[in-house]
Amino acid sequence: MKIGIFYKIENQEINKLILEQCEKYGFTYDNENPDVVFAVGGDGTFLRSVHHYIDKLKTILFIGINNGTLGFFFDYRKEDIPLVFKMIKERSYKITTHPIIQGHAQYENSEESFYAINEIRIENPFHTLISDVLINGEKLETYRGNGLIVCSSLGSSAYNKSLGGSLIDNDLESLEITEIAGIENNVYRALGSSFVLKGDKTITFSGQLLNSVIGYDFSNIHKNENLLNVVISYSDKTFRIIHSPNYSYIQKIRKSFIL
Repeated sequence: MKIGIFYKIENQEINKLILEQCEKYGFTYDNENPDVVFAVGGDGTFLRSVHHYIDKLKTILFIGINNGTLGFFFDYRKEDIPLVFKMIKERSYKITTHPIIQGHAQYENSEESFYAINEIRIENPFHTLISDVLINGEKLETYRGNGLIVCSSLGSSAYNKSLGGSLIDNDLESLEITEIAGIENNVYRALGSSFVLKGDKTITFSGQLLNSVIGYDFSNIHKNENLLNVVISYSDKTFRIIHSPNYSYIQKIRKSFIL
């Protein structure tokens, strides 16, 4: 078994503890081609760890060690590391598998593809974003406002929830469109609510997208050329998280937002 460690800010104490447990159980420390990656930090660090290994996801399991505040991807803290290694050795864990969103942006003179675990956003910080919203090529609306996001089921509890979007059970493979400050008056109308779609749909944003910024998870793209459209769907990539045997998504929601 090969163990990797991913962190945004190195924590010597936690790293030392992980390496000690590696040696105790006869595991190998290998950050290049790990079987299990310990993501140490908060949710942002966890997202970065998946992006870091985006081309090796088929062979990697991720486990979060929370060294921050809210950790939606995490079941464990520093003091649980010995227990985690025992669990890995005995393979007494629970695994959840999550699909990854793919976006493709077409510009006037170029194009770019990217992946997201939580959501893809299109926003305009300079003027009103005007975009047609199409589902499998069929027009839903012409949106006017600050921006739009498309989130995965897993990402429904992140920025999407802050915008008033719905929480979606992680067992459902779905996509959710949520508006960011849509304009609604006697002249212009927006849908005015989030829209949950079956995961096999393709969502396209196209229109007056000049100066728009595309955001995905913790990154963004802003080019000085005309953006023509953004096409979003699920990719063929998935990633897997190690949880405790008694992991419950309902309890994670309760602890994160209610208790």
